[in-house]
Amino acid sequence: MFFRSVSKFRNVSQLVRNFSQQLSPPHIPAALPGLSEEQLKKIEVTDKFLRTKHKLLDDMLSPEERDIVRRKRMIYRSKQRGWLEADILMGSWATKYVPTLTSVELDDYDVLLDEETIDIFNYITGKDPLPDHLKSKTVMKRLQQYAIDTKLSEPNDYATLKREQNLT
Repeated sequence: MFFRSVSKFRNVSQLVRNFSQQLSPPHIPAALPGLSEEQLKKIEVTDKFLRTKHKLLDDMLSPEERDIVRRKRMIYRSKQRGWLEADILMGSWATKYVPTLTSVELDDYDVLLDEETIDIFNYITGKDPLPDHLKSKTVMKRLQQYAIDTKLSEPNDYATLKREQNLT
C-alpha cells in the first residue's frame, strides 16, 4: 500500500525546480566556511527538498505504519549512540522493550534519546543524579533496572550481550 501511494511523487526534478525557485539567496553558515554561493544554494535546495519529501512520505503513512517507523527509528538511535557501552546497553534494551512501549512511554523515551550519550549512560548507571525532567519517567527507571539486571560489569555478560547485539 505504501509504495503505491509514493508513485504520486515520481516527478522529482519538477519538485526540485519548484523548491529552488522559492528559496531566498543562501547565507553562509558558520559551520560551512569556504563553500561557494553555488554550493550553498545546492545544499539549501537539497535540504529543503529532502525535508519536504520526508514530510510528504510521512503524511502518506497510516497511523500504524507511522508507529512502526517511529519504533524502528528509536531502536536505531539507541544502537547508534557512538559509544560502544551505550550502544550495547541502550540498543539491547530498545530491541527488547521499544516494540511494546505505550505511546506515552515512547514520548518519554524520545526525551531521553535527545540527551547527550555520556549523560544518558551516567544517568542509567547511577553515576550522575537524574535531572528533574527525567525523574518521573518510568522508562528511565526501567532502563536503570535493566542495567543492574544485565550485569554488564561482568566480562562474560558484557561479551555475551555484545555478541548478541552484533557489536563484535
